[in-house]
Amino acid sequence: MAKKNGAQSVEVIPGRNIVLSAGVGQTNIDELKWLTETVLSSAKAWKSSGWAYIADCSQMSPVSPAEGGELVTMTKKFVEAGCKAFGFAEGKSLLLKVQAQKNTERSKTGIPEGHFATVEEALNWLKTEIGI
Repeated sequence: MAKKNGAQSVEVIPGRNIVLSAGVGQTNIDELKWLTETVLSSAKAWKSSGWAYIADCSQMSPVSPAEGGELVTMTKKFVEAGCKAFGFAEGKSLLLKVQAQKNTERSKTGIPEGHFATVEEALNWLKTEIGI
């Protein structure tokens, strides 16, 4: 069952070490902080074995520079907690893809990331390319 806060929701993919978040509309820094803590809590048991994160951004509005900074912090925290890869489901939005790439680049973590139209494509990539 998904946990929800404002524009954000978080759930674990059954049978896999993957946490999926989805957003709808405009989010804010408080929701992103909640998102970070909720994902970290959901993935805590997988720190030593590794896990992956998928952000379904396909229904999100682009974020402001301040929120982008919070996403960079989130990326760093996820990597420190054992996250091995990020998958982004961005629909057809080129702006969201560019924004996600820049945020990961700014985190300077070197974590593998994939950009896809759908969550299903991200799940397949994580299975075949990352082994999660």
